Amino acid sequence: MVFSWLLTACSTAHFAKVPVTKVTIAKQSGNASLSTLPQQGNPVNNALNQYQAWLSSASTQAQRLQQDQQKADVILSWQLASGGFFKHKPAVYLKPWDGQSPRSGWLGDNGTEVGTIDNNATVSEILFLANVFQRSHDKRYKDAARRALDYLLIMQYPTGGWPQVYPTRSQYPQGVTAYSSYVTFNDNAMIRVLLLLDLIKQQHAPVNNQLFSAAQHKRVEQAIATGIRYILKAQIKQNGVKTVWCAQHDPVTYAPKPARIYELASKSGSESVLITSYLMSQPQTPEIKQAVLAALRWFDQVGVKDRAYVKIKRENKGRDPLYNPIQAAPGKTMWYRFYQLEQDVGFFSDRDGGVYFDIMAISQERREGYSWAGTYPEKLFKYAQQVGYYTR
Repeated sequence: MVFSWLLTACSTAHFAKVPVTKVTIAKQSGNASLSTLPQQGNPVNNALNQYQAWLSSASTQAQRLQQDQQKADVILSWQLASGGFFKHKPAVYLKPWDGQSPRSGWLGDNGTEVGTIDNNATVSEILFLANVFQRSHDKRYKDAARRALDYLLIMQYPTGGWPQVYPTRSQYPQGVTAYSSYVTFNDNAMIRVLLLLDLIKQQHAPVNNQLFSAAQHKRVEQAIATGIRYILKAQIKQNGVKTVWCAQHDPVTYAPKPARIYELASKSGSESVLITSYLMSQPQTPEIKQAVLAALRWFDQVGVKDRAYVKIKRENKGRDPLYNPIQAAPGKTMWYRFYQLEQDVGFFSDRDGGVYFDIMAISQERREGYSWAGTYPEKLFKYAQQVGYYTR
């Protein structure tokens, strides 16, 4: 299926990290009252901190502001015509755009440079520019942050999800959908967008003090509500029972979708953690609570006891073709990154697109060059138990 029509519709549609110290009650329409969970310990709380590494650590406040403004000026030069940003490595922001080099590694239709939310892109730039604006009051940074927010709002599908890039990448054969056009939970991309929108909605620093317009705030609230609806509808059911999510989903049918050839459609033991954590940051409607509890039960059921995933050290990569990263570990629990859609069986893959149940059956290059398992939901379980939501 090609989603160009849907992207066009999105371009014209104008449709948290928010810690609280106690349970609050949010009044809703009618007579219902919805509890909001205490947020201390929620795994989402540190999900937007990457931009802070860009801030100067100079010894004086004046020096820090001067250096941060210099970096902000560089970032402004790299902003795309769409308002978004590409996923640049830190070294790119050491010098301004030269006016000729590509500002994006990908192109869309008619040679349009493509922005992205992958690798924290666009979200981190908004937060950094907002931080520098609050200290400098330089209107250029506010204007750039507003343009970037408009980009995020425009790229949202009418159904509520966010693709990895916008506009659509063009380097795919006609009739083939780029995986970057799917709704992207991979590497927590969509959840970071929603967390940013939550900060904006609730006027938390650095996106406070009327940084964004009243019209933008209205669109932000609508985008959050639509995004949450998408998450709830996309939750994968297995034999009629809700489980978790895939790293990518179809924006129209909500079906789980593949990405790179070794990233098959599956139930994700990794990305589903922050999705669940995000839902726990929201007012607990019956639908949200049902989704959260279903995900927690699934995680509890599929963990592999007495095993640990121990990646080979970087300096040893390529040296030991017999090294097995899945090791015996009494008392530990491991979760696979990929679980089959039709049953709770973890699997691996390779550049041939095959399904393997033994990690030693895939190539050494993929075995060492990708993360296949981990302790993904441990912090989520700790938080859920802390707030009295779930006990293992």
